Amino acid sequence: MLLKRHYLDKMRIFRLIIVSLQAVILMAACGADDYEFENKYRCNFFFDCSIHAGTDIQSCVNPMSSGLFCMVWQQSVDGIRHIKTQLYKQQTKDLPITTAIELRQPCILGANNGLVIGCSTLNNGELFAFDRQCPNCIGTGSSSALEWATNGLHLKCPKCERTYDLNNNGFIVSGEKGDKLMRYRASFSGTILVVGN
Repeated sequence: MLLKRHYLDKMRIFRLIIVSLQAVILMAACGADDYEFENKYRCNFFFDCSIHAGTDIQSCVNPMSSGLFCMVWQQSVDGIRHIKTQLYKQQTKDLPITTAIELRQPCILGANNGLVIGCSTLNNGELFAFDRQCPNCIGTGSSSALEWATNGLHLKCPKCERTYDLNNNGFIVSGEKGDKLMRYRASFSGTILVVGN
């Protein structure tokens, strides 16, 4: 039993190294679409779905569940990091991060400790990871976390009242003109989600 656990830990570390290398290559790649991704605010999120099977995050990164998006943020409770998730009109779920593999990974969730992750129905199931901070209110001296609006495919800023379309590259669908949602690079290997810049 101990040998099997040791072997599984070694396999998880190996998978994490491979996925980390893929992420470095993905994030270092330069191209015409570099303007598309946020670089001003740090983001570094690794999530192992083999450790946390059946979670909201795992559901949202599945291209077969296109159009399903999940809010993600972190909170420390008694010195333990917890990842919080919420689907539209659902209760918040709590995922304590306790394994050695997970604890080795720094967790920085963008401009204001929050992401929204999911696959678009309009872009062939493309995986999106947006910052949960309103991009048009961030420079005004007060941060404003976006909230669910209408159908789970839109986010609304409670401060400026702009509404953003998660399914359509984070563009504004109502309210004053302005910037679309800040987007981070995201990849999913089948077990490990990597979001960053």
